[in-house]
Amino acid sequence: MPTVTLGTRRLYDALGVETAAIGEFLHKVDLTIGKSITLYLGPTPPLGIMSLEGAQYGIPGQNSLMLHTNNNYEAPCFLEIAILASRDITPHQLSLLQEENKETREALLETERKNSESSEQLLDVISGILGLRLHRQLVLKPLVENSFLGGEFKPVSSFVGPAMEMLESIKANSNTGPHVLRLLEGMADIPEDVLRKGGAILHWLLKAWRERDVISKFIYLFIPLEAILQSTAELATDSKVNLESLEAIVRSSDVHDKESLLQFLDRAKTKFGPTLNSRFEEFARRAAIPGWELDSEAFKKYNRMRNLLLHAGHRNVRSHINFEKNTRTLEDLVERYVSIALLGSPDVYPSRWRPQRGTAAQLANAVDA
Repeated sequence: MPTVTLGTRRLYDALGVETAAIGEFLHKVDLTIGKSITLYLGPTPPLGIMSLEGAQYGIPGQNSLMLHTNNNYEAPCFLEIAILASRDITPHQLSLLQEENKETREALLETERKNSESSEQLLDVISGILGLRLHRQLVLKPLVENSFLGGEFKPVSSFVGPAMEMLESIKANSNTGPHVLRLLEGMADIPEDVLRKGGAILHWLLKAWRERDVISKFIYLFIPLEAILQSTAELATDSKVNLESLEAIVRSSDVHDKESLLQFLDRAKTKFGPTLNSRFEEFARRAAIPGWELDSEAFKKYNRMRNLLLHAGHRNVRSHINFEKNTRTLEDLVERYVSIALLGSPDVYPSRWRPQRGTAAQLANAVDA
């Protein structure tokens, strides 16, 4: 029975690397999980040279570079990592592939794309190990990551380009100048320490706005929000009740190490401050903008999503969470509450992409996280 090779490859510009002393390096390792790894370091990667380029923003009324494949990218050295797997096909499928049948190609490539998560994890493992043990410059500049199909026929690749954000057309009017002036004049008497704190908070909001990857943006958005929800030494209410009950039990007992236990409980009081969820809920309650209860419920869901990504390391959370939609809703929430904390008002810029108020919790509750 004929076979084809299905794979995913990642190509890097190996910045600053010279291989003159060793020549080209190409090696293949078979894994027990039924896949193989090929690694190439040198000037002519086996699967070809390609970089994907595209504009970061689409501006209304202007031509924007949606996606450009550059096969003439020049660099003295490349790092190519490919994850390969063999798959049996029928003689009829092989014949169709040799005839460059589009439907057959796409069906097989779609199989690889659907199972790409394990390949991406392997690519991350290999790239990370090489970066850690050899040098991070090897993996600083990815050029392309794509699925490919090879065998006794002309090879074919499938890829997607970098994300582009579609912007809005913004027209200044007679109110723009006075509005900007009022904002600037409002800063005249602000103390230096307050300006410094505000700058630190808004630095992360600016970074989140510029981030193109929706998952990274989702994580970045928590930083300015956590900065305005500063931790406190005050005990959470339920923790206070529980610790006081334990203290009473210990005091009334006749255990020999009573003083040691009481000292432990005293130290434990510093470990049970209000959670991030409860701090946001209290802040939202004090702000009392319409829909704050929904904001509080939505934030709990978003915080759980963030924890699954950061603390549990669950990459597959991406497969059942619409991060694009949830990130935009979280962005609206963060913008409004940062504005409340720094400017005293939930008013923020108008946008056609801004979700309607009151839908945050509905979106969050639709997330099976």
